[in-house]
Amino acid sequence: MKKTINRGHLLLIILIHVAGWCLLFFLPVLLYPVRINDNWFYTREIVDKSILIILFYTNYYLLIPRLFERKRYLAYAGSVLLAFIAYLGSHMALRFNFMGDVGGPLVRIFNPAPGTADTLVSPVVYREFIESGVRKVRFDTNMPFRRKFAEKGVAVMGQSAMPIGVMPDDVMLFGIPKPMVMLSFNRTLSSFVLMLLMGGFIRLAYSFIRNQNEKKALENANLNAEVNFLKSQINPHFLFNTLNSIYAQAHSRSENTEFSILKLSELLRYVLYDSGAEKVELTRDIQYINNYIDLQRLRLSNRIQLDYAVEGNMDGLSIAPMLLISFIENAFKHGISYTQPGSILIHIKTAGQELQLLVHNPLVEKDGFAPGGLGLKNVTRRLALLYPDRHQLDIIRTTDTHIVNLKLDLSNA
Repeated sequence: MKKTINRGHLLLIILIHVAGWCLLFFLPVLLYPVRINDNWFYTREIVDKSILIILFYTNYYLLIPRLFERKRYLAYAGSVLLAFIAYLGSHMALRFNFMGDVGGPLVRIFNPAPGTADTLVSPVVYREFIESGVRKVRFDTNMPFRRKFAEKGVAVMGQSAMPIGVMPDDVMLFGIPKPMVMLSFNRTLSSFVLMLLMGGFIRLAYSFIRNQNEKKALENANLNAEVNFLKSQINPHFLFNTLNSIYAQAHSRSENTEFSILKLSELLRYVLYDSGAEKVELTRDIQYINNYIDLQRLRLSNRIQLDYAVEGNMDGLSIAPMLLISFIENAFKHGISYTQPGSILIHIKTAGQELQLLVHNPLVEKDGFAPGGLGLKNVTRRLALLYPDRHQLDIIRTTDTHIVNLKLDLSNA
């Protein structure tokens, strides 16, 4: 199914992404302002962070959905490794060749203290020393690269003065000082892993939410299909019983045949045009029940007493169509004997948002709503699907009596 994306929603997503990247990359500079002496710093950082963003979206939209989510873990790991090597190479090229810190051999500041390693600085720092006339420097051990030129010829930053020299070629790797290579490796690794984890976490969270939504949509589709299937089983049952009643009237040349046909047309109109809806007005469903009972009254003998009553205000209430009629039709189908007297009680009452249906009939045919019967299964299944946790169905069955007491909460209907 192709999804359409609202332009305003798409623009909002883009703005959120841009704001997120700006916050992530520039917030540290805003919170911790420092003096930047490198003229290439901002250009280099923008290019470097742009490459990170490209890697993020490559991982998010390409590597994860096409490799990781398809369980091609080895290919995914190899692609990530190649991406990291490419990022490391671009980072070092930017830093040390095109607009870099080094631009030449690394400078060694010899530490005269016994057993103490020398300090390495880039030519950017070294040029500042030379331009200021500094030949010896003193470093504070806690802040090795924050310099103060107290006097010409000496940078006062610690307790001992160290002469400046030039780093020999044996500490170079690919034309770049080895310490700088390791420093760049550590920086790129940490940034790359951060982007990798961010993309993976967001993508997996998105996939989880998407799968849950698709699962819910599938469940709703299956539910609607099942409800329609149950209704397709129930509707012919009503129709055939009613046709049998009209046939009996026509066979006996009853004067009520035309009235019965009119009522039947109203029943069919409701079944064909209204019962397909998810919910209908309760008054319309009750009118359908009224028409059905009018038809049944015509075929009842004098030995059968019918107590049918509807009470309460039903305006504004809705209900699933043809749900109540299942119990009422069952009472007529299995509670009428043409040789024995009997009585059928049908009371429908509303109180606020609650509806109660009480059906009481003698049990003439024993295969009515018997446990495991198709009629009971259909009705209880529809109730479970359409009114979960919002209905109470009590069915009492004795040797000669069948009672149905249904309570429905129509507040969310």
